[in-house]
Amino acid sequence: MPTERTIQQATQFIDKCVELNFVSAQEAEMLRKPIGEDGHVVAQDALQRGLMTPSDIEIVQSLLRPLEVVPGYEILDFVGRGGMGVVYRARQLNLERVVALKTVLVSSVGDSNTAARFELEAKALARLQHPNIVQALDFGKHEGRFYFAMEFISGPSCEQLVASGFGLPKSQVWQIVRQVASGLLHASRQGLIHRDIKPANLILMPAPEGAVAAAVSNGIVKITDFGLAMFTDHAQQDNRLTTADKIIGSPAFMSPEQFSGGELDFRADMYSLGATAWNLLFGEIPFKGASIGALYKQKQNPSQIVQNLPTTLTDGQWRLLMGLLDPDRARRPPSYEMLIDAIDQLDVGEMTSQTAEFSLGSIAAHVPAISEEPTVERDRETEEQSNPAHFPTTEFPKPANDESVAGATKSELEVGDAEGQASQVLPAAIEKTVRERTPRNRRVLVGLFMLILLLSVFGGIKWVRLPTRGPRELRRVISNEPLYDGKSLAGWGIDGSMAGSWNTVEAPDSSEAIACTVNRGALTRRLPSAEFFRVSLFVWVEDGGGVVDIDFASDFSQPGEARGTLRIDSGEAILGTKNGDFEEVSIFNREPLPSGFSKRYHVIYIERQKTDWYVFLEQELIGTLPLSQLPKSGAIRVVVHGSERDDEADADRGEDAVTRVFFSDFQLSKLAEEMSLDESEE
Repeated sequence: MPTERTIQQATQFIDKCVELNFVSAQEAEMLRKPIGEDGHVVAQDALQRGLMTPSDIEIVQSLLRPLEVVPGYEILDFVGRGGMGVVYRARQLNLERVVALKTVLVSSVGDSNTAARFELEAKALARLQHPNIVQALDFGKHEGRFYFAMEFISGPSCEQLVASGFGLPKSQVWQIVRQVASGLLHASRQGLIHRDIKPANLILMPAPEGAVAAAVSNGIVKITDFGLAMFTDHAQQDNRLTTADKIIGSPAFMSPEQFSGGELDFRADMYSLGATAWNLLFGEIPFKGASIGALYKQKQNPSQIVQNLPTTLTDGQWRLLMGLLDPDRARRPPSYEMLIDAIDQLDVGEMTSQTAEFSLGSIAAHVPAISEEPTVERDRETEEQSNPAHFPTTEFPKPANDESVAGATKSELEVGDAEGQASQVLPAAIEKTVRERTPRNRRVLVGLFMLILLLSVFGGIKWVRLPTRGPRELRRVISNEPLYDGKSLAGWGIDGSMAGSWNTVEAPDSSEAIACTVNRGALTRRLPSAEFFRVSLFVWVEDGGGVVDIDFASDFSQPGEARGTLRIDSGEAILGTKNGDFEEVSIFNREPLPSGFSKRYHVIYIERQKTDWYVFLEQELIGTLPLSQLPKSGAIRVVVHGSERDDEADADRGEDAVTRVFFSDFQLSKLAEEMSLDESEE
């Protein structure tokens, strides 16, 4: 029988989960109901329901026993986590100072490579003493796992400064870039390459008393997270810790040579610093490909990313920025000293074109009027090249006169608004056509109108049944976050929420993919917190793969709860709602699949806009679902129905199903509105 103390501990556990936003209020109530039952363990219950991951559980438990995790330290708050560790704000008891305490996740203790990387990070920081690099304070090992303490910086990260989608003032950006270059110069002289320079790893703190205002008027920048750092000297060769055929770093910011697994030097960090500068200047990441291959292709031709941007920089700033982003490292600045000199010579006050100025609290930001839609072409080496269609747009050119309408083709006249309004023929063309009709034609038209009216009343016409669609206003990508690491199911619901058996496998193009290894199954991925976003993924359904669903607009914690779904079935893409993994779909819209669908990967976009869910296949709009008709989304779920043929054959042989459905390159992109110059001046 549970004691009062165990009931209290379970309640405290749930309260902490809600405080950290690991579970919603509704999910918390679900977890509270079984408290007090014999054998009930709330953490195990949360895992089995797919509400939390093992790392979530560990973080909550560490916060509930703050003096037991690392001797000599008291954990105060949760700061953040990465692929192998968790960072807490903690108090070092003997010196009574606040520090950042990083620990290896218990789930990662058995991974020798993770432990080695963690130790390397501590040793790397210990070698560095520079005002623009976070300082290492302590390192140790307790109960089988490493920890180390660092200087705690309370200020915001550069990523947080541009999280709204607006860029920073140019003077502030180049000041930040200069300080980071200074820190990286020191690191390179100590034989270190950071390999993960990005806005999230740059934290600002107030300038110290007496500092020269011109140099640090916007604060001091601290470079953090040396978890991927690499020693370049031969004495530390064993500490390179590369992983064969795996990309190490943040794809949107890493250099082309880091993508290809080539030899690296300090210029790889210099490239990442250029990508970071772009992000801070324009409020959006420079390369937005939906797949690793698409990103790599964009990086080979960086001039394309400026085609749809207003020139808001002086010529000198453009030359320096694009020099940092040059795919050929030999054409980047040859040293950090020369980079710093180039920054010092920039004229950040001169403007060569108009910019939109905004006041964001204490931050003045300029925002480009137009931004580039993310490229979504998948560019695997073994895949056939394709030219996907453009996204639907909200405006279409109108013909200049009636004659041009009369000579137009049917396809030109029946183009519909991409935001969902019914296709229309221009009124002038209608009037001209009607004048030319005979009375008999009028009677025919009246008869046809009555027939259509009767069909719409008794059978329902597709375009009549479609709900009014809200505008697709949010198109600008301000950040990307991978949902699949390309090698494991880390972050996926491989506990009680999983149906069937899932694993990472080799896809037909020799890439790593997620797949159901039995005939039928379902797998959930909880999404990072974001109000408006786009989930992109690639799916390959080979012949015989059966029905495949991509479910959204639900956290899938309640069986039978309504959810949105894109179903791929019998040559059609079907958008609708359903009430369970393998239930029938209430259809909102259906479109034929592209020809040769089973021969390659195809990209799917699922966007949460202000009033509607927008769903695209190969950049073609399949349809929308109103947000008001569905629960608030906290996850996506992929569902493989399998095929009856496989069921019978595999049952006879006693074998697992042949894998015919592959998922890859899952990514969440946070979206913001396009800001035009006219809008900013209103």
